[in-house]
Amino acid sequence: MANRRVASPLRVTERVDYALRSVLLLSRHEGDYLTTKAVAEHYGMSTKMLASVLWNLRSADILESRPGWHGGFRLALPPHEIPLSAVIAAAGIEDLSLASAGPPDLTVDPVGDFWQALDQRVQATLTAFTVADLAGARALP
Repeated sequence: MANRRVASPLRVTERVDYALRSVLLLSRHEGDYLTTKAVAEHYGMSTKMLASVLWNLRSADILESRPGWHGGFRLALPPHEIPLSAVIAAAGIEDLSLASAGPPDLTVDPVGDFWQALDQRVQATLTAFTVADLAGARALP
């Protein structure tokens, strides 16, 4: 059962999208082990990339795995204890920083100040918002 993908207003990497979709599906099957193939088929994802993402999530202690016939992956913690910032970081992205890298500009820069404030709000939201919030379709603050 493939879900129709809707274009996101924020551009994120495919790895981050796979990570968030995977933890969402696993939260809806809490306690059950799902195979890489089952998750990939549900969303129409590349199994090769998804396998890499799931192992990254496992290495970050967000998922646990079990080999064998009844194996697969499941959440290692309750959904309300997993901040989205941890899922994004485990997907291989340190953060979704919007601020420019480089030497600090000591002049007044309203546009730069705007981007920095926006970045701080995005980071705070990703830390406060959990997998349970995502699963419950909680509106962003």
